[in-house]
Amino acid sequence: MLLMQHPVFRRFWYPTLALTDLESGPKPFTLLGQEVVLWRQANGEPAALEDRCPHRRVKLSVDSQVIDNALRCGYHGWRYNGQGACVLIPQQPELTPGAKSRVRSFPCRARYGYVWVCLDEAPLMDIPFIRHSDDPSYRQILEYAEDWNAGMLRVCENALDISHVSFVHRRTFGNDERPVASRLKMMPVENGIGFQCTVPVANHELQQKNLQIAPPGETIRTVDIRWLMPATFLLHFTYPNGPLPLVHEICGFATPIDDRRVRRIQFVYRSDTEDEADAASIAAFDRSVAAEDRRMLECADPDFPLDPNAEAHMMLDRPGLLMRRMLTDLIREHDPNAALLAAEFGADASEAVTA
Repeated sequence: MLLMQHPVFRRFWYPTLALTDLESGPKPFTLLGQEVVLWRQANGEPAALEDRCPHRRVKLSVDSQVIDNALRCGYHGWRYNGQGACVLIPQQPELTPGAKSRVRSFPCRARYGYVWVCLDEAPLMDIPFIRHSDDPSYRQILEYAEDWNAGMLRVCENALDISHVSFVHRRTFGNDERPVASRLKMMPVENGIGFQCTVPVANHELQQKNLQIAPPGETIRTVDIRWLMPATFLLHFTYPNGPLPLVHEICGFATPIDDRRVRRIQFVYRSDTEDEADAASIAAFDRSVAAEDRRMLECADPDFPLDPNAEAHMMLDRPGLLMRRMLTDLIREHDPNAALLAAEFGADASEAVTA
């Protein structure tokens, strides 16, 4: 299955650019093939419009400015408000612009320091909730935002895959001599998948500093992992480093640019302080881990089969199989192209889905 074949994925919220990226002016972004221009209004709230001026179809993100709380096109100076209505044509200031001068707007919100966009006026669900985001005892560390040549669902499934840690991450924290993780304890999660487990990992020098766990060798991580439909994954790590265990929650997003590219965004919430572990070192380690994932995911086929029989699986792949079932149900219920599943599953599609 390829995302662009199914319009239902346009009905979700996705993080795009950091709010701080818009301080220097409007910026372009491509979401599920749709080119948008993002900018900040006078009240600080972001706005998202189709990145084309209806006058000559030039990009509104090129040489544009925010003037009097409106986005001014760099070509002829036409101005648009946050809802896409043209509010001024400088060459004919007395004219009230009509509907043909309107730019398509998209739902847009600020959350967690990022600009979230939905390409449909009727989102299926709200922006994902992150448990520590409003807790003043936790600090947020923005780690990275970069484009990967990988499919959205491949990236999300990787976050649910405990079994790859020992091998893919053997240079950072994995131990390829301990490839068997503990059993997964599945948890009910609204609009997603969740499970808990403990994982033995290596404790290298940089992590000893970041986690304040001095002895080298092996440590045990308690992990709570959640995937929230369709592109959010939360990895909640608890480390046994004293009477107050350290919490490190990775908030990851695979915002789809198209079938083969994502904007991979990540920030974390930590229960310690800058004096205890500096943000730069924490981000550097997590970026190293991400680079190991990226190397493998960019060579994976972005076509994500929903049919559980299309690829080989093992016991620890249960979260990924559940994800396939949830996506199948989503498409059957909400997508106008649901009939495409028949070709993917074969003649006996219903039996394959419920097996």
